[in-house]
Amino acid sequence: MAANRLLDFHAWMLADSGRTGSYRKAIFQTVREGDVVVDLGAGSGILSFFACAAGSRRVYAIEISESIELARRVCASNGFSDFVEFLKARSQNVTLPEEVDVIVCDAGSSFGLEEGMLGTILDARRRFLRPGGRVIPHALQLFIAPVESNNPLFNLDVWREGSYGLDLSSIRRFAANANYARHFKPEQVLGPPQLVATIRFDEADSEYVSGTASCIAARDGLMHGLAAWVSVELAPGISFTNSPLNPTVDWTQGFFPVETPLKLKAGDCVRTHIQTNDGQEWRWQVEVAGGITSESSSTIKAQFDHSTLGKFPVSMNALKRQLPQYTPQLSRRGEAELYLLHAFDGHRSADSLATELLEHFADCFPSQAAAAAFVHVVAANCS
Repeated sequence: MAANRLLDFHAWMLADSGRTGSYRKAIFQTVREGDVVVDLGAGSGILSFFACAAGSRRVYAIEISESIELARRVCASNGFSDFVEFLKARSQNVTLPEEVDVIVCDAGSSFGLEEGMLGTILDARRRFLRPGGRVIPHALQLFIAPVESNNPLFNLDVWREGSYGLDLSSIRRFAANANYARHFKPEQVLGPPQLVATIRFDEADSEYVSGTASCIAARDGLMHGLAAWVSVELAPGISFTNSPLNPTVDWTQGFFPVETPLKLKAGDCVRTHIQTNDGQEWRWQVEVAGGITSESSSTIKAQFDHSTLGKFPVSMNALKRQLPQYTPQLSRRGEAELYLLHAFDGHRSADSLATELLEHFADCFPSQAAAAAFVHVVAANCS
């Protein structure tokens, strides 16, 4: 993420008092004097510094992005340098020198499980947390409700025949298999929200999450898909939600579209089954029954089955690479990267390495600048 985007992102989170203030209360309620804390995905370090202020003896702040440099500076300016150890890595690649009393992790996302948060917490709980330790957040509830919208970005109508004199409809089925972050207003929600799953982070033992919920339409409307949001319980009595009906944080909601908009009548039953593996891929199956207000109605108006596995066209070559029997072979750029890895001997400068690359792999790099950029990327990842 570019530097200005990192600053914007962390400024937005800090300005969100519903989220940040709730975390502060939860940390002060949970962290005890002398505790050891690990902050997963520490970002600008604000949660780590709350833990210091709450009396922790040691905080391990783990962050893979360059925002860790923001955290180091805030740490020093607030006098916490003796208490915080920064680790620039994925938490799954970190080994801590001691067990921790508290795990802290930001649950900041539209539908709560994006970016593999659940798997990250489960790994940290297994490897870092002492018996009887505590996890913030404590629990996450996932809610869904059918929604309508006239916005082409919401209802997929941008992918249609006749758009700008072209036929874009072949893309619609891919777009219908993607999930999105969108802002919904209360008047767009067609029925009362339903709880589809609850995750308790001190008890969960699998990254796989699934659930089924049924919603009875409260009014007539054109359903374009499902709005999805979370209620996050950080600690007993401390929670926040991005529900479009009564939000306490200024976040988007998730949106799971259906390929064909469907007219709902008040009393129709929208039954939804959602499943995900650690928030990486999602599947949503929707069945709409009409005629009576009971979900047992046998009058099926429509059925949809969508998965993010089908959200983008994939070439045959890309599919072949996923097969177990695929035999990888280095490309020329792969050979260039291998050459660089062998050349990282601690003696040659980046500029001299770029010159060498240009001599040996002129077919890959049209200029010294292109070779230098490649050196910097490989060096950032491997040195």
